[in-house]
Amino acid sequence: MKAVRIHEFGGPEVLVYEDIRKPDPEPSQILVKVAAASVNPVDVAVREDRFPTPKRPPKTLGSDGAGTVEAIGAEITTVRPGDRVSFSGLGVGSEGSYAEYALIAEAQAVPLPGSLSFVDAAALGMAFPAAYYGLVTRGALKQGETVLVQGAAGGVGSASVQLAKALGARVLATASGPGAAELVLSLGAEAVIDFKSEDVAARVLELTDGKGVDLVHELVLSVNLPLDVKLVATGGRIVGTGQGPSPEATVPIGEALGKDVSVLFMNLNNAKRAGVAAISAEIAELAAAGKVKPVIGMELPLAEARRAHELLEGDHLGKIVLLPGA
Repeated sequence: MKAVRIHEFGGPEVLVYEDIRKPDPEPSQILVKVAAASVNPVDVAVREDRFPTPKRPPKTLGSDGAGTVEAIGAEITTVRPGDRVSFSGLGVGSEGSYAEYALIAEAQAVPLPGSLSFVDAAALGMAFPAAYYGLVTRGALKQGETVLVQGAAGGVGSASVQLAKALGARVLATASGPGAAELVLSLGAEAVIDFKSEDVAARVLELTDGKGVDLVHELVLSVNLPLDVKLVATGGRIVGTGQGPSPEATVPIGEALGKDVSVLFMNLNNAKRAGVAAISAEIAELAAAGKVKPVIGMELPLAEARRAHELLEGDHLGKIVLLPGA
């Protein structure tokens, strides 16, 4: 079968499209014929060894995908050959999804509604579960609350806007440029603030009659945390999902103490495979009902994975999805 692998760490040039042996499932594994695999920032981090994984090169990259069950091990009871599934969490201790076939654990298999395409299912991938875990599991979002999504044009940000809206929240967002603003507004945000040209704190306070927002979903924590404390309401929460350019962040302690601000951190991996799959199944139903939809920027043949990684490192909108059969 064809797969995209790395034999060493480095830039996009280390991605190799090559033939490897098609795997056979162990008793507790499922073999999936991959129809679509999404490209994520974590794939880049693995490629560059910024996110060290137990599975070292040579290895197949890719975390997320969707396809048809090809074969199952003797211990599998919840899926059968021919079932449509999506999955996430590959490429860490296992081979990844940038391949014509992928092995997954039973707990990773998410049954797909018939109306949900493989491309959309793959693009829901890590982004929507991460957004859900931040908003709901960690942030305890309630209907009627006001949410600010910082960096709403990216994968997790655009998912967060849609999920917050679907859960009954009022959604404000930050992004940069008219194209990004137009996209985020179309996803359900009430207002989009350009963080490069506008005073974000002033606009948020204006839009909330001076109260501030109940919850900030923060994708660039090391840059924005001091600002978030200023614009969150008394008793409000800040959920940090993305680190940003620095490994450290500062907090204006006096202001945070004065407003009973909660700063929460999250890592989707703490939900474990079964937890992520349960969240993913709920999101798949929301997508099938038309309440959320992944923003897909480009579909490329699997052979063009190197180009996909180059595009990911530049300015782009939407998920990039690789198609093994193209």
